Amino acid sequence: MYHSSIFLNSIEFIDSSWDGFLDEDLINLLLSIEKKVIQTHKEHTPSNNKVLRFMERSLYDTRVIILGQDPYPQKDVATGRAFEVGTLRSWNEKFSNISLKNIIRAIYSAYNNQYLKYSEIKKLRPEDFMISAPNELFKRWEKQGVLLLNTSFTCEIGKSNSHEKYWSNFTNRLLKYITKVNPNIIWFLWGNNAKSIVSDVPIDKKIESMHPMMCYQKPDRTDDFLFGRINCFNETKNIINWLG
Repeated sequence: MYHSSIFLNSIEFIDSSWDGFLDEDLINLLLSIEKKVIQTHKEHTPSNNKVLRFMERSLYDTRVIILGQDPYPQKDVATGRAFEVGTLRSWNEKFSNISLKNIIRAIYSAYNNQYLKYSEIKKLRPEDFMISAPNELFKRWEKQGVLLLNTSFTCEIGKSNSHEKYWSNFTNRLLKYITKVNPNIIWFLWGNNAKSIVSDVPIDKKIESMHPMMCYQKPDRTDDFLFGRINCFNETKNIINWLG
């Protein structure tokens, strides 16, 4: 059924929970997307085997969805998992992805009830903040039932959001299918893009905030990702070990 799709053929396997999604119309839509992405004669990211890697995960076992926008546009950085930086092996390495730094800050706050700058977290002893290494953390989240989902699955290298229009119909069908198969998933919706993407998707359980790209401690920012009233990691640490 999937032999003609390059992206589907490139992943290791497809979990059975996606069978109802991959009908003939969807496959044809995917083939038209692949034609646009691959035949532009420009390099795209991530690599073909990572574009739809989320289909290796079971929807029935999914507890939380973290909804990102599109892959990091730098070459070899995107992994197919939202917010993961593929070149990062240690939290002590330099990296410029502000969202990921603030995610780590929010996780620290959830487990320690204290706000620290990322530069301060880096100086902590391992026993004072026992978070997994960046090249292991996202995998361990997945094993616990976290689906790290972008809403645009490829982009041209060096050009953020360049393939958004290619994927919009696919993504709309995808998100509605997910809620139909497993309405008990908790969705993390960070920023206006995530909220608008799901505006016509019937989601029962969600935690909304501003995007982790920009965090400010101000009285009127009650939905700030880091300093707001709700810390999504604190709210769900009873079902997911966010330390990995």
